[in-house]
Amino acid sequence: MLRALLNVGNEHVLRPFDLKVVRRSRAPCLDGGPLFKNGRKRVAFFHPPKCGGSSVDNWLSLAFGGPAGLDPIAAEAAARNTGLAGLALREALLAYYVQRRDAPFISGHYNFSRRAFSGHEEEFEFITILRNPLDRMLSQYYFNRFREQRIHFPIDCDLSEWLSTDQARASALVFTRMFVGDTEVAQALDMSGTWNDIRSAVSDAIANLSQFAIVGTLEHIDEFQKAAQSRYGISSSIPHLRKNPKGRYPKFADQPTEVQDRLRELCEHDSAIYERFLTKPQPVQSFSAVARMAPG
Repeated sequence: MLRALLNVGNEHVLRPFDLKVVRRSRAPCLDGGPLFKNGRKRVAFFHPPKCGGSSVDNWLSLAFGGPAGLDPIAAEAAARNTGLAGLALREALLAYYVQRRDAPFISGHYNFSRRAFSGHEEEFEFITILRNPLDRMLSQYYFNRFREQRIHFPIDCDLSEWLSTDQARASALVFTRMFVGDTEVAQALDMSGTWNDIRSAVSDAIANLSQFAIVGTLEHIDEFQKAAQSRYGISSSIPHLRKNPKGRYPKFADQPTEVQDRLRELCEHDSAIYERFLTKPQPVQSFSAVARMAPG
């Protein structure tokens, strides 16, 4: 199976994978759902952390018949056990589901990868939802700092201290990393939160997002819902499933001035991406007709 995938489209897609690791696939076979059976394009939902994506993922899964999803905790454990970089493993899984014609809906904390979709771009429509990076960073900090399960990116220090760590620098670039389209660049940003050509990475992320069918924002979640309902004929509404374990944590306006300044500094590049797509999403007629969500 894996050798066959290596020979499909781009021979480098799954090159990091050790062929001895995977003997057979246990991924579920999906029935395709009404969207896929009617000859419509497949859908990939890219889920940035702490952007309301869990609720959206559940909503789209019900509409499209179930996702070819990603369990981030299981993915990190698998990467450790096989000696692979986490992002390389996720890219390999994404490329695998792209090749599966019985997977009409792909969803999860995958990074968008141009080579994973190589040769299959016209089969898919891409969707994502963003959030004000300043608010997203605070939500991520308080979620990882106070949640009961401490096995996935736990935080054990005060906010001001955390904002000086490599983890915070990488977290502040989640949009840049997720949508730059190049796993090697994303890995560099994931490890240190730095890249020698960060402006180019931001530009690439904006260019890739400009090809998405719908780019919504949490601040305009109702408009995102309307766009998806109109485009895909969905009659249900997005539920609210996940709450921050901290509850009423201090929002950005309530933070000390030095924390606000540090957050602005860290989130400069992701903020440029977010602001580019802050206008309310509008559904388009086809993948090739996707328009930019904001003026150039």
